[in-house]
Amino acid sequence: MIKNTPRSFLEYRLLFIEESKQLIEILGNAITEIHQYGSSAVDGLPFIEEINIMPVVKHYQHVEKQMAAIEALGFKCIEWAPDCIMHEKKTEGPSIQIRWVEQHDSKQVESLLLFRDYLRQNESAKAQYIHFLVKNKQQAEDEIESQVNGIEYMLQLKKEAEAWRKRF
Repeated sequence: MIKNTPRSFLEYRLLFIEESKQLIEILGNAITEIHQYGSSAVDGLPFIEEINIMPVVKHYQHVEKQMAAIEALGFKCIEWAPDCIMHEKKTEGPSIQIRWVEQHDSKQVESLLLFRDYLRQNESAKAQYIHFLVKNKQQAEDEIESQVNGIEYMLQLKKEAEAWRKRF
């Protein structure tokens, strides 16, 4: 459900930092970088009650060895495949999703951060995206139509963001 900034951007940023610190305590230098992405990572966007965290790790085996410690933080593994490990923690506030990415997979890192970086740097694109979210929520007949419209729009936005990135 889309809300009009149910919490402040700063609150979401602080929650991201708290969760990231706990992950770094568990995995140490196996984490080479850690990013917040998704709607809650862009100031001014209406967003769902979710914080997306992307720790970049040297190898998935570091995460696999620490599954029990990660689960002790309240996370549940929701996907465990050769190319993806994801965890989720449901809380009374926002849910927290972790998408682990291996260091060698720079394309996945760039892809996940492209949307965030584009909207952070482009006020016009951000305003158009907000307009789309609100209009889509009001006009879609049901959740499926809303998702289909969202996919189409996101593909268009991704093309714009890729063209923007090529300029640099």
